[in-house]
Amino acid sequence: MAKTIKVGLQLSVGGLGDKSFNDSAYSGLEAAQRAFAIEFETAPWENPMLNVNSLENWAKADYDLIIGIGYGNAAPISEVAAQYPDKPFAIIDVEGQGANVWSATYREYEGDFVVGVLAGLITQTHMVGFIGGGVTPIVRRIELGFARGVENVDASISFISDYVGEFDDPIRGRLLAETQYTLGVDVIYQVAGRCGLGAIQAAEEFGKWIISTGGDHSDLAPNAVLTSRIKNVGKAVYDVIQSVVEDRFEGGVNSYGFAEGGLMLAPIRPHVFKVVTPAVQNIMQEIQAQVITGKIKVDLEE
Repeated sequence: MAKTIKVGLQLSVGGLGDKSFNDSAYSGLEAAQRAFAIEFETAPWENPMLNVNSLENWAKADYDLIIGIGYGNAAPISEVAAQYPDKPFAIIDVEGQGANVWSATYREYEGDFVVGVLAGLITQTHMVGFIGGGVTPIVRRIELGFARGVENVDASISFISDYVGEFDDPIRGRLLAETQYTLGVDVIYQVAGRCGLGAIQAAEEFGKWIISTGGDHSDLAPNAVLTSRIKNVGKAVYDVIQSVVEDRFEGGVNSYGFAEGGLMLAPIRPHVFKVVTPAVQNIMQEIQAQVITGKIKVDLEE
């Protein structure tokens, strides 16, 4: 009888129910459970020091794979992996340390550039906004990719950027979005986890537009959400679990973009066809193809 693989997954800030990063990772666990009959357990985000406890407990209980998701779990995963060099570990969204650590990083800029082009094409006020959650290297990189896409359309478009400072406060996300819309922004790109749910509410109430990240958020505000740049965290979670199930786990860095199924754009819904016209969609598709092939190189230097 085949051994049942046991997986522990340490969640990131915002936790389950964020309709974004954490929920995407959980969907990967569920898909792996259906495919491979694994057993899994999750631990809520506390802080990096306390998260180490969850990781150590799983290691001591001889779990077959221990996964951390998000920038804040990079140090805990690297620390505990060093203590258990013969056990497989994984970190999603950042490069980990150690020969027994499988890392997934994302070329977010591929999608960020495309939705930046979208924002540049449809803005009527010539003002575009960005709202980030925590000020992390990853979110800063996402902002730059988006800004480069806007500039590709028209470098004179005004660009307003704000950070909530965290990922799990929808009220503060909503207030920042309200402020930007009041200043004249008519389309915002939100990269703020649970905070972004508040920004989507503001877009709907102000009759403005928003581009989202994480999951497909069109259903939350069909007339306001133009599209979502989806980071498929679940794909990386599934892939590393499959490698353990098939006894081919290897440490190292794995890069995910459009081609690997790590990024995707949510379908453009009929509610926003008057804004995201077929002509605009064709431009987006052409830009996406050029980014994937490298014909367009996204400069992420500040």
